Amino acid sequence: MAKIEAGTILAFAGGEWSDNWTTGPFNVLRDFDQQEVVDAFRAQFKPKDEWDEPDETAFIAWLTVNGYIEDAPKSYRWYVGAYGEFTPVIVDERAA
Repeated sequence: MAKIEAGTILAFAGGEWSDNWTTGPFNVLRDFDQQEVVDAFRAQFKPKDEWDEPDETAFIAWLTVNGYIEDAPKSYRWYVGAYGEFTPVIVDERAA
């Protein structure tokens, strides 16, 4: 899928093994081509020092600031465990 259309619910994933992560969901606000936004993000990236590189969180923030995505309203992240252990965390009130 090279193009992502407005109205799509989008989540991002990365990492490996125990470092695997997912973030989102986000609402896609306008159509975009995946390669084009990756290239634009890399082109505008200005490292702060010799070790600074583009990363996942900066890319997601860039998409948000540039009007491609927004947090999905009324979404909730529920922690349900790790390493095969089902240990859901139950809270009385959700963060707004």
